Amino acid sequence: MASITIKDIPEELHGQLKREAEANFRSLNQEVLARVERTFEIDAALNTKRDQKWIEEALASGLATPLTEKEMDAIRDRVLKPKSK
Repeated sequence: MASITIKDIPEELHGQLKREAEANFRSLNQEVLARVERTFEIDAALNTKRDQKWIEEALASGLATPLTEKEMDAIRDRVLKPKSK
Protein backbone atom coordinates (compact mmCIF):
# COMPACT_ATOMS: atom_id res chain seq x y z
CA MET A 1 0.00 0.00 0.00
CA ALA A 2 1.27 3.46 -0.87
CA SER A 3 1.89 6.17 1.69
CA ILE A 4 2.28 9.93 1.63
CA THR A 5 3.50 12.56 4.03
CA ILE A 6 1.59 15.80 4.41
CA LYS A 7 3.74 18.71 5.51
CA ASP A 8 3.01 22.12 6.99
CA ILE A 9 -0.47 21.35 8.30
CA PRO A 10 -1.76 24.39 10.17
CA GLU A 11 -2.00 23.72 13.92
CA GLU A 12 -5.72 24.52 13.96
CA LEU A 13 -6.46 22.00 11.20
CA HIS A 14 -4.28 19.37 12.85
CA GLY A 15 -6.10 19.89 16.13
CA GLN A 16 -9.47 19.66 14.42
CA LEU A 17 -8.47 16.42 12.70
CA LYS A 18 -7.29 14.96 16.01
CA ARG A 19 -10.54 15.91 17.76
CA GLU A 20 -12.64 14.45 14.94
CA ALA A 21 -10.56 11.27 14.89
CA GLU A 22 -11.16 10.81 18.61
CA ALA A 23 -14.87 11.56 18.26
CA ASN A 24 -15.15 8.99 15.46
CA PHE A 25 -12.99 6.40 17.27
CA ARG A 26 -10.39 6.48 14.50
CA SER A 27 -6.68 7.00 14.30
CA LEU A 28 -5.55 10.29 12.81
CA ASN A 29 -4.54 8.43 9.64
CA GLN A 30 -7.95 6.73 9.39
CA GLU A 31 -9.72 10.07 9.84
CA VAL A 32 -7.70 11.72 7.07
CA LEU A 33 -8.32 8.79 4.72
CA ALA A 34 -12.06 8.79 5.46
CA ARG A 35 -12.29 12.50 4.74
CA VAL A 36 -10.28 12.28 1.51
CA GLU A 37 -12.45 9.37 0.33
CA ARG A 38 -15.60 11.34 1.18
CA THR A 39 -14.47 14.28 -0.98
CA PHE A 40 -14.11 11.94 -3.96
CA GLU A 41 -17.58 10.51 -3.31
CA ILE A 42 -19.03 14.02 -3.16
CA ASP A 43 -17.25 14.99 -6.40
CA ALA A 44 -18.59 11.87 -8.14
CA ALA A 45 -22.14 12.59 -6.95
CA LEU A 46 -21.96 16.21 -8.10
CA ASN A 47 -20.52 15.20 -11.47
CA THR A 48 -23.24 12.59 -11.94
CA LYS A 49 -25.91 15.16 -11.14
CA ARG A 50 -24.36 17.64 -13.56
CA ASP A 51 -24.06 15.07 -16.32
CA GLN A 52 -27.66 13.96 -15.83
CA LYS A 53 -28.83 17.56 -16.11
CA TRP A 54 -26.93 17.95 -19.38
CA ILE A 55 -28.49 14.77 -20.74
CA GLU A 56 -31.98 15.90 -19.74
CA GLU A 57 -31.49 19.30 -21.38
CA ALA A 58 -30.14 17.68 -24.54
CA LEU A 59 -33.08 15.28 -24.71
CA ALA A 60 -35.55 18.10 -24.04
CA SER A 61 -34.21 19.97 -27.08
CA GLY A 62 -35.78 17.27 -29.27
CA LEU A 63 -34.44 15.22 -32.13
CA ALA A 64 -35.27 17.77 -34.82
CA THR A 65 -33.20 20.51 -33.19
CA PRO A 66 -29.95 19.12 -31.85
CA LEU A 67 -28.00 21.48 -29.64
CA THR A 68 -25.28 23.48 -31.30
CA GLU A 69 -21.81 23.70 -29.82
CA LYS A 70 -22.64 27.25 -28.66
CA GLU A 71 -25.81 26.03 -26.91
CA MET A 72 -23.93 23.16 -25.23
CA ASP A 73 -21.29 25.64 -24.03
CA ALA A 74 -24.03 27.88 -22.61
CA ILE A 75 -25.61 24.92 -20.78
CA ARG A 76 -22.21 23.87 -19.41
CA ASP A 77 -21.48 27.40 -18.23
CA ARG A 78 -24.91 27.71 -16.59
CA VAL A 79 -24.61 24.34 -14.82
CA LEU A 80 -21.06 24.98 -13.61
CA LYS A 81 -21.72 28.58 -12.57
CA PRO A 82 -21.21 28.96 -8.80
CA LYS A 83 -24.48 29.47 -7.01
CA SER A 84 -24.73 32.70 -5.06
CA LYS A 85 -26.05 32.50 -1.53
